[in-house]
Amino acid sequence: MDAPHDTGRRELGDALRHGHPAVVSHVRARHGPGLDEAVERLVEPFGGWTSIVAPGERVAVKVNLLRAAPPEKAVTTHPETLGCVLRALKAAGTEPFVADSPGGRNGPAKVARAYKLSGIADVCAAEGVQIVDVEDDRSVLAAPEGRLYRSFAIGRAFKDADAVVQVGVLKTHQLMRLTGGVKLTYGVVPGLAKAHLHVKAQRREDFADMLLDLHLALRPRFTIIDGILAMEGQGPGSGSPRELGSLFAARDCLALDAALADRTAHPRERVYTVAASARRGLLDLADPYRVAGDPIEPDTGFTPVQKDLQVLLPPALHRLARKLVTARPRLVDADACIRCNECAAICGTRAIVMDPLPRFDDSACVRCFACTEVCPTAAIDNVPPLPMRLFPPRR
Repeated sequence: MDAPHDTGRRELGDALRHGHPAVVSHVRARHGPGLDEAVERLVEPFGGWTSIVAPGERVAVKVNLLRAAPPEKAVTTHPETLGCVLRALKAAGTEPFVADSPGGRNGPAKVARAYKLSGIADVCAAEGVQIVDVEDDRSVLAAPEGRLYRSFAIGRAFKDADAVVQVGVLKTHQLMRLTGGVKLTYGVVPGLAKAHLHVKAQRREDFADMLLDLHLALRPRFTIIDGILAMEGQGPGSGSPRELGSLFAARDCLALDAALADRTAHPRERVYTVAASARRGLLDLADPYRVAGDPIEPDTGFTPVQKDLQVLLPPALHRLARKLVTARPRLVDADACIRCNECAAICGTRAIVMDPLPRFDDSACVRCFACTEVCPTAAIDNVPPLPMRLFPPRR
């Protein structure tokens, strides 16, 4: 009998060779009673957990731990959904552990607080599951087929695991439009190492290609995206919670991201990770997936991130657009700023100086918006320039 990971990779390869769209499972659900059954139904189209993992495997459960925030903010993986997955993995005979690397400087106290406030620490304690620190113990992940990068520094625990199962939350993203399965993988890169990748991949298309290089090198075995309580607006850290009542799962995150775009009424080609997959011939935008479970209906009231005029210009003009028409980070609430220095620490170009509040150098800023993501109080936001405010692009 084939190992579960061999079966999954063969299915993906067969789908690509024969033009068959990958399966994306979608189940309408709510947090609370009945969620375990909903997750079980979500996994059924793939043969259940025993077709995904094997007894005795050590499984890295990669969560979304952007920063310390309670579950109702939809910033981090919801602990109830995570608990369902941990129980299912244990029942399948595996040894799961939980890991992720938040953005910014990640000392032990900061990471512990994020796990505690998100509710993830409590659910791991209740299930007897270890939380593994991935900040200081690093390894090199080879990406021999990478388009922009041939290797990445990642937490060693992810590389040494027998399998990686991702459990994330559906959120908007000010750089990529959406946080889906491909973007979720970025958390295997420790803390401030992310800042260097932002500097090297300044164009949004390049950043999406970098994310795809990383994702295809790591090859998570399975991914669940929780859209029961999603984030709309200025995600991934400063948006607003929105109840979608949807759970998604797939072996193939490229197809999964296209399904997330459909559910949130984003044009598929406008989500940068989806567009990058299509450019490489890995995804057919016209027929990217096959739905199993409940139909995927667009939520036309879902609020996307603010767009800028850069998306209307050809790539050759994007560098100029960043200077003239792209939103830029600003301190929008001085009273909320706690002078934690997280924004300056994450900035790979040193465009932010604390004096004593954050001061921004637009000439050095590459508009990666990482400072906005890590700000714990939403004191920083991305402010559109005048042309964008006068002529806002359509969805």
